[in-house]
Amino acid sequence: MNYLSQHTKKFWLGQVILSILSFYRLEQDGLINKIVEIIVKICITFLFVIAILGIIKLIFELITNPSQFNNATFGVFDYL
Repeated sequence: MNYLSQHTKKFWLGQVILSILSFYRLEQDGLINKIVEIIVKICITFLFVIAILGIIKLIFELITNPSQFNNATFGVFDYL
């Protein structure tokens, strides 16, 4: 594991993955703290998966159907 962490210092994606994995290794004492920790970790994982799937869907649609983005407006541009 030490070799892996030394090797990934050059790669920012490796650092992100290792920090996410180290987040799941943290443990709290007490039953209430463990329950809250599990709920927070589930919520964070769920939001992370939704964000990744949305980005993948956007890239997929950009490749397969680029004409869909001709008149696309995002957020603030709808009201200007």
